[in-house]
Amino acid sequence: MIAVTGANGFVGGIIAAGLADLGVLRLVRRPAGREDLAWSFDTPADVLAGELRAHGVTHLVHTAWDMQASKLEELRAGCVAGSVRVVEAAHMAGVRVIFISTISAFAGARSAYGRAKLQVESAVLAAGGIVLRLGLVMGDGGMFGNLRATVAKAKIVPMIGSGRAPQYLLAEETLVETLRRAIAGELDEAGGPVTLANPTPVPFRDMVRRLAHAAGRNVTLVPVPWPLLYAAFRAAEGLGLRLGFKSDSIISFIYQDPAPDFSVQARLGVEPPGWG
Repeated sequence: MIAVTGANGFVGGIIAAGLADLGVLRLVRRPAGREDLAWSFDTPADVLAGELRAHGVTHLVHTAWDMQASKLEELRAGCVAGSVRVVEAAHMAGVRVIFISTISAFAGARSAYGRAKLQVESAVLAAGGIVLRLGLVMGDGGMFGNLRATVAKAKIVPMIGSGRAPQYLLAEETLVETLRRAIAGELDEAGGPVTLANPTPVPFRDMVRRLAHAAGRNVTLVPVPWPLLYAAFRAAEGLGLRLGFKSDSIISFIYQDPAPDFSVQARLGVEPPGWG
């Protein structure tokens, strides 16, 4: 029985559906069925531990994250503290944790998102769990899906900076298959975070052009200086506006890991395919 936090989200939904045959308990804020259990980052560790034991859970895949929070203090108070409680609950219940992190988490990360994920990674690894740092998941949701939907109807697509920022892509099938291997114990020798993505980067502007071509569209790419975009989003956030994109995401985009480590992925025999 596999518990999945954030199962109503994009990545969490992929995981819950992909592991359904193993038995999935969906930990969500708003339960909608018998497979759903009410959970939030505020749920006490002992309460969650009792539920995990009662449902016979063996592994917990932690995907939940507050994607609206943009400040490190907010993330520490909510996502990080809540994730530590998840790890504590799993330990009490004898459940193995698999944490879904991000390629934006690395030593020297400047974004609040990456730094907060790093803190959770440390707690998970200290408890004997597994950490998967995902690249950009290709699908109908998330950044990739939103970009595909934008390209399908827009004539002009703004780019952050030159558009040369590398994107490391991950197929949904590879994510699910890697989780199955983790559950089977095949990733126990990882020795640290596993960066999970195809190691050949695709420049952002090339990705947009390919999406446009697939949609039968001609689009004009307009570079926008990133400091200008960052300042605009910071100002909007200061006014309490939610724009669907955060200033911190711009920092993640600009200040990426200059050399993601795919050696653990290769050593474990995980071979994410390229795009197309």
